[in-house]
Amino acid sequence: MNILKLSLANLRFRPLGSFFNILVLALGMAIIITLLHVGRQVEQRFDRDLRGIDLVVGAKGSPIQLILSSVFHLDIPNGNIPLEEAERLEKNPLVKSAIPLALGDNYRGFRIVGTTPDYARHYSAQLSEGEYWSGEMQAVLGSEAARSSGLKIGQAFAGSHGLAAGGEEHGDSPYRVVGLLKPTGTVIDRLVLTGVDSVWHIREHHHHDGDKSEEDHHDHAEGIVPDHDEEDHDADQPHAGREITSLLLTYRTPAAVVTLPRLVNKTSSMQAASPAFEMARLFKILGVGGDALRLFGAVLMAIAALGFFVTLFNAVHDRRYDIALMRSMGATRRKVFAFVLAEGLTLGIFGTAVGMLLGHAFAYGAQRWIETTRHLTLNAVGFHPYEVYAAAIALGISLLAAILPALMAYKINPAKILSRGL
Repeated sequence: MNILKLSLANLRFRPLGSFFNILVLALGMAIIITLLHVGRQVEQRFDRDLRGIDLVVGAKGSPIQLILSSVFHLDIPNGNIPLEEAERLEKNPLVKSAIPLALGDNYRGFRIVGTTPDYARHYSAQLSEGEYWSGEMQAVLGSEAARSSGLKIGQAFAGSHGLAAGGEEHGDSPYRVVGLLKPTGTVIDRLVLTGVDSVWHIREHHHHDGDKSEEDHHDHAEGIVPDHDEEDHDADQPHAGREITSLLLTYRTPAAVVTLPRLVNKTSSMQAASPAFEMARLFKILGVGGDALRLFGAVLMAIAALGFFVTLFNAVHDRRYDIALMRSMGATRRKVFAFVLAEGLTLGIFGTAVGMLLGHAFAYGAQRWIETTRHLTLNAVGFHPYEVYAAAIALGISLLAAILPALMAYKINPAKILSRGL
């Protein structure tokens, strides 16, 4: 207890230096702990969103962009794919299930996704109110979309063109809310779900209005009567020219893992991307940035260890006379050695404790920022198993930095020091 009191007294004697050393160690700890928590939360969230999806089929382009846009709804799609070609793929014996997605509009930044109720059931979503859509221009809101928008059952809203807020509003084709979903902790929470027919209705109505106004103006100017034969032909083939954005597939047999992606990529105008493979590649790319930040945190901890060493080294040198008096009053070499080690460990304990508090605070702030800006619901910040290892490393380098100054104190000759009056 006396050793601890002396250690604290010495730290208070040098408040500025002690504070700086504790702060540097704390910042290093905080960076590492923040990365541990945020990395685990994002990976867990991505794992939940990827659950049960073996293959994503969409327009040719970047496979990572296809996964991000169709599974996580965090990017812009490469384009659309013909509905007829997608339907042929759905009938392939290697395909167990296929969920169509049609994108193009949003409501206040929440994407409107044309799909089937199977998409919500895939993520085990349950209705809190209402029912699923049974006709055009009916919508079911995910929990986050409903909470943020404040929409209730029976209310109407107009989507905006594009996948980001601020596009042209389709005020003449409003949706009506028929259902609200319970929170799932998945991508469904931040989506507005509707039937694919509704998305086609918006697209066709939007293009028809734009094209018709221009064509009518030209025809009337030329005295031409519009010909409706082409419209009648399209009515006979309801799927002609229609497109969707992507398909989420589940394999029927393990053989499909090798066969189906190759079949899609080589024999169709579409592209097949494996979520597991592409996300592993993405995490490898992102891991470079994470590794750099972790390295920065480790460097800060190393700088803190150097600061501990310099502080304790100077302290032992300046207090040689005090240590000699302690020895002459009965303190053993081991006690003096333990006293210097305790001072370094005290710095380490304070730095580690502050770093863990800052790390959790930073992780919570990062979580709130991600949830607010990306509408990604993450798990609550709790305790990460690796925090124990980070704390042990921090305390270990604190003790390591104190060993050499402690050995200096251990070797002090009290008779020689006192005789000199130093």
